[in-house]
Amino acid sequence: MDKPWVTGIMQVCVVVEDLDATIRAYWETAGIGPWAVWEPQLTNMKVRGVTTPYRMKLALAWTGDFMWEVVQPLDSASIYREFLDARGEGMHHILVETAHRDYDAMIADAIAKGCPPLMEGNWNGTDFAYLDTDGPLRMVLEIFRRPPGFVRATPDYHYPHPLTVMPL
Repeated sequence: MDKPWVTGIMQVCVVVEDLDATIRAYWETAGIGPWAVWEPQLTNMKVRGVTTPYRMKLALAWTGDFMWEVVQPLDSASIYREFLDARGEGMHHILVETAHRDYDAMIADAIAKGCPPLMEGNWNGTDFAYLDTDGPLRMVLEIFRRPPGFVRATPDYHYPHPLTVMPL
């Protein structure tokens, strides 16, 4: 392999039925938080290459530079709902850094290796794709491409209080 796919881990994500109860438990049990919560307005949504709208609610929190994500699907047309229906709540994917790879080249390489995108979209200018790596890697990898000058969207709400600084 000329360039590694993964050059770092940025985030772990759990998929749940009740986002608010889960982020409360993370805060009260492990002190992870505060949380910023969105129902993102997505574009360019695809599930297994087919244009498919889907909705979710998501929350982000940071411990140092590490990001935690909790996702609650809001409809049935997503890999999040498929995961919940097949496995129940739990860790769904990890967001990885791919510092040495171009986003489009990474997707082409993943397809060539039999790991095509399971689900894709764009949120606030950031393209993202979940690669079908569950078979060979026993977990799903998420990759992304942010535009120059990226600024994170304003959260819909926070729990239990606003973040003082919201990292990228």
